Amino acid sequence: MTITVNGKEDSRFNAPIYVTELLEHLKLLDLPVVIEVNKVALLPREYSTTKIEDGAVIEIIMVAAGG
Repeated sequence: MTITVNGKEDSRFNAPIYVTELLEHLKLLDLPVVIEVNKVALLPREYSTTKIEDGAVIEIIMVAAGG
């Protein structure tokens, strides 16, 4: 399966995965991020129920606070 994450193709997954699995693999599970799957922004509660299929385009945005 090939997906695109932040503009880069990634083929390391053999089957559809959930967003939480992708975040865990990228070591981002406990960080504040905003996820978009195929141009649809997800709520954090949707991460564990949203499946990433072959060909999906994922955008991950890190949330940073500052002043």
